[in-house]
Amino acid sequence: MEKEKKQKRKGLKQFLTGASFTIDLSSNKHRRNLFFGFVGLIVFGLVLLAGGLKGYEYTESAEFCGSLCHPMASEFVRYEQSPHSNIDCAKCHIGPGTSFFVRSKIDGIRQVYAVLADTYERPIKGPVHSLRPARDTCEECHRPTGFKDNIIKTKQHYDNDEENTPVVSTLILKMGGWREKTGVSEGIHWHITNPVYYIAADDRNQVIAWIGVEQEDGTLKEFFARDMLNMDRESFVESAKEDGRVREMDCIDCHNRAAHYIPAPTEVVDDAIKEGLISRDLPYVRKKAVEILTPSYQSVQDGHEAIESLRDFYKMEYPAVYNSKSGEIEKAIEALKEIFDETNFPDMNLNWETNPANDRHRPSLGCFRCHDGKHVTIDDTGNELETVSVKCNLCHTVPIVGRGDDRLVEAPVVVGDVPETHADFRCTIEHRETTVEQTQECYQCHGQGFCNNGVCHNLDHPKDMLFTHADEYLEQGDQVCYTCHQDILCSRCHPGGIIKNP
Repeated sequence: MEKEKKQKRKGLKQFLTGASFTIDLSSNKHRRNLFFGFVGLIVFGLVLLAGGLKGYEYTESAEFCGSLCHPMASEFVRYEQSPHSNIDCAKCHIGPGTSFFVRSKIDGIRQVYAVLADTYERPIKGPVHSLRPARDTCEECHRPTGFKDNIIKTKQHYDNDEENTPVVSTLILKMGGWREKTGVSEGIHWHITNPVYYIAADDRNQVIAWIGVEQEDGTLKEFFARDMLNMDRESFVESAKEDGRVREMDCIDCHNRAAHYIPAPTEVVDDAIKEGLISRDLPYVRKKAVEILTPSYQSVQDGHEAIESLRDFYKMEYPAVYNSKSGEIEKAIEALKEIFDETNFPDMNLNWETNPANDRHRPSLGCFRCHDGKHVTIDDTGNELETVSVKCNLCHTVPIVGRGDDRLVEAPVVVGDVPETHADFRCTIEHRETTVEQTQECYQCHGQGFCNNGVCHNLDHPKDMLFTHADEYLEQGDQVCYTCHQDILCSRCHPGGIIKNP
Protein backbone atom coordinates (compact mmCIF):
# COMPACT_ATOMS: atom_id res chain seq x y z
CA MET A 1 0.00 0.00 0.00
CA GLU A 2 2.77 2.38 0.95
CA LYS A 3 4.59 1.49 -2.28
CA GLU A 4 1.52 2.38 -4.38
CA LYS A 5 1.18 5.77 -2.61
CA LYS A 6 4.80 6.57 -3.36
CA GLN A 7 4.29 5.72 -7.04
CA LYS A 8 1.22 7.99 -7.26
CA ARG A 9 3.07 10.86 -5.59
CA LYS A 10 5.95 10.32 -7.95
CA GLY A 11 3.62 10.35 -10.99
CA LEU A 12 1.92 13.55 -9.81
CA LYS A 13 5.28 15.19 -9.18
CA GLN A 14 6.40 14.26 -12.68
CA PHE A 15 3.20 15.68 -14.15
CA LEU A 16 3.51 18.96 -12.24
CA THR A 17 7.18 19.41 -13.02
CA GLY A 18 6.64 18.73 -16.72
CA ALA A 19 8.42 15.45 -16.66
CA SER A 20 7.59 13.13 -19.51
CA PHE A 21 5.30 10.19 -19.10
CA THR A 22 4.60 7.26 -21.39
CA ILE A 23 1.33 5.99 -22.85
CA ASP A 24 1.68 2.34 -23.69
CA LEU A 25 -0.96 1.48 -26.32
CA SER A 26 -0.09 -2.19 -25.93
CA SER A 27 -1.49 -1.95 -22.42
CA ASN A 28 -5.22 -2.58 -22.09
CA LYS A 29 -5.37 -0.26 -19.11
CA HIS A 30 -3.73 2.61 -20.99
CA ARG A 31 -5.96 2.15 -24.04
CA ARG A 32 -9.07 2.05 -21.88
CA ASN A 33 -8.09 5.19 -19.94
CA LEU A 34 -7.21 7.02 -23.15
CA PHE A 35 -10.57 6.10 -24.73
CA PHE A 36 -12.63 7.23 -21.75
CA GLY A 37 -10.54 10.39 -21.52
CA PHE A 38 -11.32 11.32 -25.12
CA VAL A 39 -15.04 10.51 -24.67
CA GLY A 40 -15.19 12.62 -21.53
CA LEU A 41 -13.42 15.48 -23.27
CA ILE A 42 -15.88 15.37 -26.20
CA VAL A 43 -18.91 15.21 -23.90
CA PHE A 44 -17.61 18.13 -21.84
CA GLY A 45 -17.00 20.16 -25.01
CA LEU A 46 -20.48 19.45 -26.35
CA VAL A 47 -22.10 20.39 -23.03
CA LEU A 48 -20.04 23.56 -22.90
CA LEU A 49 -20.94 24.43 -26.51
CA ALA A 50 -24.67 23.75 -26.01
CA GLY A 51 -24.69 25.75 -22.79
CA GLY A 52 -22.90 28.61 -24.49
CA LEU A 53 -25.34 28.64 -27.40
CA LYS A 54 -28.34 28.53 -25.08
CA GLY A 55 -26.84 31.27 -22.96
CA TYR A 56 -26.17 33.37 -26.05
CA GLU A 57 -29.73 32.82 -27.32
CA TYR A 58 -31.13 33.87 -23.96
CA THR A 59 -29.05 37.04 -23.81
CA GLU A 60 -30.44 37.96 -27.24
CA SER A 61 -34.07 37.33 -26.23
CA ALA A 62 -36.70 39.95 -25.45
CA GLU A 63 -37.22 38.38 -22.02
CA PHE A 64 -33.57 38.93 -21.08
CA CYS A 65 -33.57 42.54 -22.31
CA GLY A 66 -36.88 43.45 -20.72
CA SER A 67 -36.93 41.41 -17.51
CA LEU A 68 -33.35 41.38 -16.24
CA CYS A 69 -32.40 44.91 -17.31
CA HIS A 70 -34.35 47.26 -15.05
CA PRO A 71 -34.13 50.40 -17.25
CA MET A 72 -35.70 48.40 -20.09
CA ALA A 73 -38.69 47.15 -18.07
CA SER A 74 -40.95 50.05 -19.11
CA GLU A 75 -40.00 49.67 -22.78
CA PHE A 76 -40.69 45.94 -22.46
CA VAL A 77 -44.24 46.63 -21.27
CA ARG A 78 -44.94 48.68 -24.38
CA TYR A 79 -43.12 46.19 -26.60
CA GLU A 80 -45.37 43.35 -25.42
CA GLN A 81 -48.44 45.32 -26.53
CA SER A 82 -47.02 46.27 -29.92
CA PRO A 83 -47.49 44.59 -33.30
CA HIS A 84 -43.80 43.61 -33.14
CA SER A 85 -44.03 41.64 -29.90
CA ASN A 86 -43.15 38.39 -31.72
CA ILE A 87 -39.82 39.80 -32.91
CA ASP A 88 -36.81 39.60 -30.59
CA CYS A 89 -35.22 42.89 -29.61
CA ALA A 90 -31.88 41.83 -31.09
CA LYS A 91 -33.38 41.60 -34.58
CA CYS A 92 -33.64 45.39 -34.75
CA HIS A 93 -31.26 46.62 -32.07
CA ILE A 94 -28.22 44.43 -32.71
CA GLY A 95 -28.01 42.45 -35.93
CA PRO A 96 -26.44 39.19 -37.13
CA GLY A 97 -22.78 38.26 -37.36
CA THR A 98 -19.63 38.42 -35.28
CA SER A 99 -19.11 42.18 -35.51
CA PHE A 100 -22.59 42.93 -34.15
CA PHE A 101 -22.12 40.30 -31.44
CA VAL A 102 -18.85 41.83 -30.23
CA ARG A 103 -20.26 45.36 -30.40
CA SER A 104 -23.40 44.39 -28.47
CA LYS A 105 -21.43 42.70 -25.69
CA ILE A 106 -19.13 45.71 -25.33
CA ASP A 107 -22.19 47.97 -25.14
CA GLY A 108 -23.68 45.50 -22.68
CA ILE A 109 -20.74 45.92 -20.31
CA ARG A 110 -21.21 49.69 -20.44
CA GLN A 111 -24.93 49.31 -19.76
CA VAL A 112 -24.36 46.93 -16.85
CA TYR A 113 -22.01 49.50 -15.31
CA ALA A 114 -24.62 52.23 -15.81
CA VAL A 115 -27.22 50.11 -14.00
CA LEU A 116 -24.88 49.25 -11.12
CA ALA A 117 -23.73 52.86 -10.78
CA ASP A 118 -27.28 54.18 -11.29
CA THR A 119 -26.15 56.55 -14.05
CA TYR A 120 -28.53 55.51 -16.84
CA GLU A 121 -30.83 58.06 -18.48
CA ARG A 122 -34.38 58.57 -17.23
CA PRO A 123 -36.15 58.29 -19.60
CA ILE A 124 -34.05 56.42 -22.13
CA LYS A 125 -34.24 58.86 -25.00
CA GLY A 126 -35.03 58.11 -28.58
CA PRO A 127 -34.14 57.80 -31.30
CA VAL A 128 -31.37 55.25 -30.92
CA HIS A 129 -28.74 56.87 -33.14
CA SER A 130 -26.75 53.64 -33.50
CA LEU A 131 -29.77 51.70 -34.78
CA ARG A 132 -29.21 49.94 -38.07
CA PRO A 133 -30.87 51.44 -41.17
CA ALA A 134 -34.46 50.43 -41.83
CA ARG A 135 -33.46 48.66 -45.05
CA ASP A 136 -31.55 46.16 -42.87
CA THR A 137 -34.38 45.69 -40.36
CA CYS A 138 -37.89 46.84 -41.26
CA GLU A 139 -37.57 46.01 -44.93
CA GLU A 140 -36.88 42.35 -44.20
CA CYS A 141 -40.65 42.09 -43.68
CA HIS A 142 -42.08 45.33 -45.10
CA ARG A 143 -41.67 46.65 -48.63
CA PRO A 144 -42.26 50.41 -48.60
CA THR A 145 -40.76 50.95 -52.05
CA GLY A 146 -43.80 49.46 -53.78
CA PHE A 147 -47.16 51.15 -54.32
CA LYS A 148 -49.82 50.50 -51.69
CA ASP A 149 -53.56 50.96 -51.99
CA ASN A 150 -55.43 53.62 -50.07
CA ILE A 151 -56.76 52.69 -46.64
CA ILE A 152 -60.06 53.84 -45.17
CA LYS A 153 -59.34 54.73 -41.55
CA THR A 154 -62.12 55.09 -39.00
CA LYS A 155 -61.36 56.33 -35.49
CA GLN A 156 -63.78 56.22 -32.58
CA HIS A 157 -63.57 59.21 -30.25
CA TYR A 158 -65.71 60.62 -27.46
CA ASP A 159 -66.25 64.27 -26.73
CA ASN A 160 -65.58 66.05 -23.44
CA ASP A 161 -69.22 66.95 -22.84
CA GLU A 162 -71.49 65.60 -20.12
CA GLU A 163 -72.89 62.85 -22.34
CA ASN A 164 -69.47 61.69 -23.59
CA THR A 165 -70.91 62.05 -27.08
CA PRO A 166 -69.54 59.54 -29.63
CA VAL A 167 -67.53 61.12 -32.45
CA VAL A 168 -66.43 59.01 -35.42
CA SER A 169 -63.75 60.34 -37.78
CA THR A 170 -63.34 58.72 -41.19
CA LEU A 171 -60.64 59.52 -43.71
CA ILE A 172 -58.69 57.85 -46.47
CA LEU A 173 -54.96 57.43 -45.98
CA LYS A 174 -53.15 57.74 -49.31
CA MET A 175 -50.41 55.20 -48.65
CA GLY A 176 -48.92 55.60 -52.12
CA GLY A 177 -45.32 54.87 -52.97
CA TRP A 178 -43.79 54.19 -56.36
CA ARG A 179 -45.65 52.79 -59.35
CA GLU A 180 -43.06 50.81 -61.31
CA LYS A 181 -45.04 50.85 -64.58
CA THR A 182 -45.62 54.59 -64.66
CA GLY A 183 -42.68 55.83 -62.59
CA VAL A 184 -45.07 57.99 -60.56
CA SER A 185 -44.39 58.45 -56.85
CA GLU A 186 -47.02 59.91 -54.55
CA GLY A 187 -48.76 59.65 -51.21
CA ILE A 188 -47.33 59.01 -47.76
CA HIS A 189 -44.59 56.62 -48.91
CA TRP A 190 -43.31 59.17 -51.40
CA HIS A 191 -40.78 59.95 -48.68
CA ILE A 192 -39.23 56.50 -48.99
CA THR A 193 -39.08 56.18 -52.77
CA ASN A 194 -37.55 59.67 -53.14
CA PRO A 195 -34.29 60.35 -51.27
CA VAL A 196 -34.89 62.99 -48.59
CA TYR A 197 -32.22 64.21 -46.20
CA TYR A 198 -32.49 66.37 -43.11
CA ILE A 199 -30.52 68.00 -40.31
CA ALA A 200 -32.10 68.09 -36.87
CA ALA A 201 -31.33 70.88 -34.44
CA ASP A 202 -31.88 68.59 -31.43
CA ASP A 203 -30.95 65.04 -30.43
CA ARG A 204 -34.60 63.91 -30.56
CA ASN A 205 -35.04 64.82 -34.25
CA GLN A 206 -38.05 66.98 -33.42
CA VAL A 207 -36.72 70.33 -34.64
CA ILE A 208 -35.74 70.18 -38.31
CA ALA A 209 -33.37 72.91 -39.45
CA TRP A 210 -32.66 71.80 -43.03
CA ILE A 211 -34.27 69.50 -45.60
CA GLY A 212 -32.66 68.29 -48.81
CA VAL A 213 -34.78 66.64 -51.52
CA GLU A 214 -32.82 64.83 -54.21
CA GLN A 215 -33.84 65.77 -57.74
CA GLU A 216 -33.74 63.60 -60.87
CA ASP A 217 -30.37 65.07 -61.88
CA GLY A 218 -28.87 64.21 -58.49
CA THR A 219 -28.85 67.76 -57.11
CA LEU A 220 -30.50 68.70 -53.84
CA LYS A 221 -33.35 71.15 -53.47
CA GLU A 222 -32.68 72.71 -50.08
CA PHE A 223 -35.33 73.93 -47.65
CA PHE A 224 -34.27 75.92 -44.60
CA ALA A 225 -36.29 76.68 -41.49
CA ARG A 226 -37.17 80.37 -41.52
CA ASP A 227 -35.27 80.80 -38.24
CA MET A 228 -32.07 80.14 -40.19
CA LEU A 229 -32.54 82.56 -43.06
CA ASN A 230 -30.24 85.15 -41.47
CA MET A 231 -27.50 82.62 -40.71
CA ASP A 232 -24.56 81.37 -42.77
CA ARG A 233 -26.57 78.48 -44.16
CA GLU A 234 -23.86 77.03 -46.39
CA SER A 235 -21.40 76.72 -43.51
CA PHE A 236 -24.12 75.16 -41.35
CA VAL A 237 -24.81 72.41 -43.88
CA GLU A 238 -21.12 71.73 -44.56
CA SER A 239 -20.41 71.50 -40.83
CA ALA A 240 -23.32 69.09 -40.38
CA LYS A 241 -21.98 66.89 -43.21
CA GLU A 242 -18.53 66.78 -41.62
CA ASP A 243 -20.05 65.83 -38.25
CA GLY A 244 -22.25 63.14 -39.78
CA ARG A 245 -25.47 64.89 -38.77
CA VAL A 246 -27.06 64.75 -42.23
CA ARG A 247 -29.48 61.82 -42.11
CA GLU A 248 -31.25 60.13 -45.00
CA MET A 249 -34.91 59.71 -44.15
CA ASP A 250 -36.16 56.13 -43.81
CA CYS A 251 -39.00 54.22 -42.14
CA ILE A 252 -37.75 54.87 -38.60
CA ASP A 253 -37.98 58.64 -38.98
CA CYS A 254 -41.77 58.36 -38.98
CA HIS A 255 -42.35 54.97 -37.36
CA ASN A 256 -39.91 55.75 -34.57
CA ARG A 257 -42.01 54.14 -31.82
CA ALA A 258 -43.29 51.13 -33.77
CA ALA A 259 -42.45 48.67 -31.00
CA HIS A 260 -42.60 51.01 -27.99
CA TYR A 261 -45.49 53.39 -28.71
CA ILE A 262 -47.13 55.02 -25.68
CA PRO A 263 -50.61 56.28 -26.61
CA ALA A 264 -51.85 59.66 -25.42
CA PRO A 265 -54.51 59.83 -22.67
CA THR A 266 -57.20 60.78 -25.20
CA GLU A 267 -56.47 57.64 -27.20
CA VAL A 268 -56.41 55.14 -24.34
CA VAL A 269 -59.51 56.61 -22.70
CA ASP A 270 -61.43 56.53 -25.99
CA ASP A 271 -60.44 52.89 -26.45
CA ALA A 272 -61.48 52.02 -22.90
CA ILE A 273 -64.92 53.60 -23.39
CA LYS A 274 -65.32 51.86 -26.75
CA GLU A 275 -64.43 48.48 -25.21
CA GLY A 276 -66.86 48.98 -22.32
CA LEU A 277 -64.17 49.20 -19.63
CA ILE A 278 -65.38 52.71 -18.80
CA SER A 279 -69.11 53.42 -18.92
CA ARG A 280 -70.41 56.23 -21.11
CA ASP A 281 -73.26 56.65 -18.62
CA LEU A 282 -70.91 58.40 -16.17
CA PRO A 283 -71.18 62.18 -16.80
CA TYR A 284 -67.97 63.81 -18.04
CA VAL A 285 -66.05 60.58 -17.51
CA ARG A 286 -64.08 61.05 -20.72
CA LYS A 287 -63.03 64.57 -19.80
CA LYS A 288 -62.17 63.70 -16.18
CA ALA A 289 -60.24 60.55 -17.14
CA VAL A 290 -58.12 62.44 -19.68
CA GLU A 291 -57.48 65.21 -17.15
CA ILE A 292 -56.26 62.68 -14.60
CA LEU A 293 -53.99 60.77 -16.97
CA THR A 294 -52.44 63.84 -18.62
CA PRO A 295 -50.07 65.16 -15.88
CA SER A 296 -46.77 63.55 -14.88
CA TYR A 297 -46.68 61.95 -11.44
CA GLN A 298 -43.78 61.35 -9.09
CA SER A 299 -44.81 57.79 -8.30
CA VAL A 300 -47.32 55.11 -9.21
CA GLN A 301 -49.00 55.70 -5.85
CA ASP A 302 -49.51 59.39 -6.70
CA GLY A 303 -51.07 58.42 -10.01
CA HIS A 304 -53.41 55.92 -8.38
CA GLU A 305 -54.46 58.46 -5.75
CA ALA A 306 -55.32 60.94 -8.50
CA ILE A 307 -57.43 58.25 -10.17
CA GLU A 308 -59.18 57.56 -6.85
CA SER A 309 -60.28 61.22 -6.85
CA LEU A 310 -62.74 60.32 -9.62
CA ARG A 311 -64.89 58.76 -6.89
CA ASP A 312 -64.94 62.04 -4.97
CA PHE A 313 -65.90 63.96 -8.12
CA TYR A 314 -69.11 61.98 -8.55
CA LYS A 315 -69.81 61.98 -4.83
CA MET A 316 -69.67 65.79 -4.74
CA GLU A 317 -70.99 66.79 -8.19
CA TYR A 318 -73.34 63.92 -9.07
CA PRO A 319 -74.52 62.28 -5.82
CA ALA A 320 -77.41 60.49 -7.57
CA VAL A 321 -74.99 58.95 -10.07
CA TYR A 322 -72.62 58.08 -7.24
CA ASN A 323 -75.35 56.17 -5.43
CA SER A 324 -76.87 54.44 -8.46
CA LYS A 325 -73.76 53.65 -10.47
CA SER A 326 -71.11 53.01 -7.81
CA GLY A 327 -70.18 49.73 -9.48
CA GLU A 328 -69.51 51.43 -12.80
CA ILE A 329 -67.46 54.12 -11.05
CA GLU A 330 -65.29 51.49 -9.36
CA LYS A 331 -64.88 49.63 -12.64
CA ALA A 332 -63.76 52.85 -14.33
CA ILE A 333 -61.26 53.53 -11.54
CA GLU A 334 -59.73 50.05 -11.86
CA ALA A 335 -59.55 50.39 -15.64
CA LEU A 336 -57.78 53.75 -15.34
CA LYS A 337 -55.28 52.30 -12.86
CA GLU A 338 -54.46 49.53 -15.31
CA ILE A 339 -54.13 52.06 -18.12
CA PHE A 340 -51.85 54.20 -15.95
CA ASP A 341 -49.59 51.26 -15.11
CA GLU A 342 -49.21 50.42 -18.80
CA THR A 343 -48.54 53.96 -20.03
CA ASN A 344 -46.85 55.83 -17.15
CA PHE A 345 -43.51 54.86 -15.62
CA PRO A 346 -42.58 57.46 -12.96
CA ASP A 347 -39.37 55.67 -11.96
CA MET A 348 -38.10 56.22 -15.51
CA ASN A 349 -39.75 59.64 -16.02
CA LEU A 350 -41.41 58.03 -19.04
CA ASN A 351 -44.91 58.70 -20.31
CA TRP A 352 -46.78 59.59 -23.49
CA GLU A 353 -45.08 63.01 -23.75
CA THR A 354 -41.42 62.10 -23.27
CA ASN A 355 -40.85 60.04 -26.43
CA PRO A 356 -43.15 61.45 -29.14
CA ALA A 357 -44.31 59.30 -32.05
CA ASN A 358 -43.71 60.78 -35.49
CA ASP A 359 -46.09 58.69 -37.60
CA ARG A 360 -48.97 61.08 -36.90
CA HIS A 361 -49.40 64.76 -36.11
CA ARG A 362 -51.34 64.72 -32.88
CA PRO A 363 -50.57 65.20 -30.04
CA SER A 364 -46.90 65.54 -31.07
CA LEU A 365 -45.75 67.41 -34.18
CA GLY A 366 -44.86 64.33 -36.24
CA CYS A 367 -45.46 65.27 -39.89
CA PHE A 368 -45.58 68.96 -38.97
CA ARG A 369 -41.88 68.90 -38.09
CA CYS A 370 -41.32 69.51 -41.80
CA HIS A 371 -44.79 70.18 -43.22
CA ASP A 372 -45.36 73.35 -41.23
CA GLY A 373 -45.18 76.07 -43.89
CA LYS A 374 -41.95 77.29 -42.31
CA HIS A 375 -39.32 75.47 -44.38
CA VAL A 376 -38.52 77.37 -47.57
CA THR A 377 -36.14 77.55 -50.51
CA ILE A 378 -34.67 80.96 -51.28
CA ASP A 379 -32.78 82.53 -54.15
CA ASP A 380 -29.49 84.40 -54.01
CA THR A 381 -31.27 87.63 -53.06
CA GLY A 382 -33.12 86.02 -50.14
CA ASN A 383 -36.53 85.79 -51.79
CA GLU A 384 -38.66 82.76 -50.85
CA LEU A 385 -39.33 80.53 -53.85
CA GLU A 386 -41.03 77.41 -52.50
CA THR A 387 -42.34 76.09 -49.20
CA VAL A 388 -42.61 72.50 -47.97
CA SER A 389 -46.25 71.68 -48.61
CA VAL A 390 -48.82 71.84 -45.83
CA LYS A 391 -51.55 70.39 -48.03
CA CYS A 392 -53.20 67.76 -45.88
CA ASN A 393 -54.82 66.19 -48.95
CA LEU A 394 -51.44 64.94 -50.17
CA CYS A 395 -51.48 62.23 -47.52
CA HIS A 396 -55.12 61.86 -46.56
CA THR A 397 -58.56 63.13 -47.39
CA VAL A 398 -60.33 65.71 -45.25
CA PRO A 399 -61.68 63.91 -42.15
CA ILE A 400 -65.43 63.40 -42.22
CA VAL A 401 -66.88 63.35 -38.75
CA GLY A 402 -70.14 61.93 -37.45
CA ARG A 403 -71.29 63.09 -34.03
CA GLY A 404 -73.83 61.49 -31.70
CA ASP A 405 -75.46 58.07 -31.58
CA ASP A 406 -76.99 58.59 -35.02
CA ARG A 407 -73.62 59.32 -36.58
CA LEU A 408 -73.53 57.47 -39.90
CA VAL A 409 -71.69 59.62 -42.43
CA GLU A 410 -70.45 58.53 -45.84
CA ALA A 411 -66.70 58.18 -46.22
CA PRO A 412 -65.05 60.84 -48.42
CA VAL A 413 -64.79 58.80 -51.61
CA VAL A 414 -63.01 60.68 -54.39
CA VAL A 415 -63.51 59.59 -58.00
CA GLY A 416 -61.08 60.89 -60.61
CA ASP A 417 -58.79 63.87 -60.21
CA VAL A 418 -59.11 66.08 -57.14
CA PRO A 419 -60.65 69.47 -58.07
CA GLU A 420 -58.44 72.52 -57.79
CA THR A 421 -60.70 73.85 -55.02
CA HIS A 422 -59.74 70.79 -52.93
CA ALA A 423 -56.00 71.32 -53.26
CA ASP A 424 -55.61 71.90 -49.54
CA PHE A 425 -57.61 71.69 -46.34
CA ARG A 426 -59.14 75.17 -46.73
CA CYS A 427 -61.89 73.63 -48.84
CA THR A 428 -63.48 72.56 -45.54
CA ILE A 429 -64.00 76.24 -44.72
CA GLU A 430 -64.70 77.64 -48.17
CA HIS A 431 -67.17 75.01 -49.37
CA ARG A 432 -70.00 76.62 -47.40
CA GLU A 433 -70.19 79.25 -50.16
CA THR A 434 -71.12 76.71 -52.81
CA THR A 435 -74.33 77.26 -54.79
CA VAL A 436 -77.11 74.73 -55.34
CA GLU A 437 -75.74 73.99 -58.81
CA GLN A 438 -72.24 73.44 -57.45
CA THR A 439 -73.62 71.13 -54.79
CA GLN A 440 -74.81 68.78 -57.53
CA GLU A 441 -71.20 68.56 -58.73
CA CYS A 442 -70.11 67.66 -55.20
CA TYR A 443 -72.54 64.73 -55.18
CA GLN A 444 -70.81 63.21 -58.20
CA CYS A 445 -67.88 62.27 -55.97
CA HIS A 446 -69.18 62.37 -52.42
CA GLY A 447 -72.71 61.00 -52.58
CA GLN A 448 -76.01 62.36 -51.31
CA GLY A 449 -75.35 61.64 -47.65
CA PHE A 450 -72.01 63.36 -47.50
CA CYS A 451 -73.27 66.58 -45.94
CA ASN A 452 -75.01 64.88 -43.01
CA ASN A 453 -72.20 66.04 -40.77
CA GLY A 454 -73.56 67.13 -37.43
CA VAL A 455 -70.21 68.44 -36.27
CA CYS A 456 -69.84 71.08 -38.98
CA HIS A 457 -73.34 72.13 -39.84
CA ASN A 458 -75.61 74.14 -37.55
CA LEU A 459 -72.52 75.22 -35.65
CA ASP A 460 -72.62 78.90 -34.74
CA HIS A 461 -69.37 80.68 -33.86
CA PRO A 462 -69.52 83.42 -31.19
CA LYS A 463 -68.87 86.94 -32.48
CA ASP A 464 -65.82 87.31 -30.26
CA MET A 465 -64.38 83.95 -31.40
CA LEU A 466 -60.96 85.47 -32.06
CA PHE A 467 -60.57 86.19 -28.36
CA THR A 468 -62.59 83.34 -26.86
CA HIS A 469 -61.62 80.43 -29.08
CA ALA A 470 -59.51 78.83 -26.35
CA ASP A 471 -62.50 78.68 -23.99
CA GLU A 472 -64.75 77.55 -26.82
CA TYR A 473 -62.25 74.82 -27.65
CA LEU A 474 -62.41 73.49 -24.09
CA GLU A 475 -66.19 73.67 -23.99
CA GLN A 476 -66.96 72.14 -27.38
CA GLY A 477 -64.16 69.56 -27.41
CA ASP A 478 -61.18 69.24 -29.72
CA GLN A 479 -62.96 67.02 -32.23
CA VAL A 480 -65.33 69.83 -33.20
CA CYS A 481 -62.63 72.42 -33.87
CA TYR A 482 -60.27 70.06 -35.68
CA THR A 483 -62.92 68.94 -38.12
CA CYS A 484 -62.57 72.17 -40.07
CA HIS A 485 -59.41 73.79 -38.84
CA GLN A 486 -56.94 70.90 -38.53
CA ASP A 487 -53.97 71.04 -36.15
CA ILE A 488 -51.83 73.12 -38.48
CA LEU A 489 -53.69 76.36 -37.86
CA CYS A 490 -52.67 76.39 -34.21
CA SER A 491 -48.99 76.58 -35.13
CA ARG A 492 -49.62 79.38 -37.60
CA CYS A 493 -50.79 81.69 -34.83
CA HIS A 494 -48.76 80.10 -32.04
CA PRO A 495 -45.34 79.41 -33.62
CA GLY A 496 -43.83 78.69 -30.21
CA GLY A 497 -46.43 76.06 -29.46
CA ILE A 498 -49.43 76.05 -27.19
CA ILE A 499 -48.52 77.02 -23.63
CA LYS A 500 -50.28 74.93 -21.02
CA ASN A 501 -52.21 76.71 -18.32
CA PRO A 502 -50.51 76.45 -14.92
